[in-house]
Amino acid sequence: MKTKLVLFSICIAILSMGATAKIKDGKAMTGNSLTEFGKYTIVNSDAPMLYEDQVLPTYELTYENVTTPVRIGVLCEEENKCTTFIVRTEEFEIEYACRNKVFGVKKIEPRFQELPKEEMELKLDKVAYYAQRVICQNKKSEDDLLGLIACYFPDLVKDEYQASF
Repeated sequence: MKTKLVLFSICIAILSMGATAKIKDGKAMTGNSLTEFGKYTIVNSDAPMLYEDQVLPTYELTYENVTTPVRIGVLCEEENKCTTFIVRTEEFEIEYACRNKVFGVKKIEPRFQELPKEEMELKLDKVAYYAQRVICQNKKSEDDLLGLIACYFPDLVKDEYQASF
């Protein structure tokens, strides 16, 4: 547990020291997740996510030590002043949300869910989940939030299931 907290702290420090690459003009955002997944790259995805016939801005997150890419769909809901990040692989899905200047993880809402809830419960590391309920409390750019997701997401998957990623 201490190790994870130290890694979280290091990740936050690195992100806040100015490693704010932008995903503009097709260029990638890169960084180190400080997890066993290794370095990450985030690019605009060629295959967008759809929600209620709406095409969501979608990013592809890849890690150097993982074969399966992670897709991140971004849904901005103006009426709730909320940005929702749907984070999905072929075997795991979770949601990160930014509400009222608080950014953190939450279990995927049924309206976004594609995989069986029971399967997600088995693979979800509950300690990491509760530690990530509030990741930051300051307003951040979409690129900064994507970087935070890239750093925090690997810890949500229980160690015994990480090998299948």
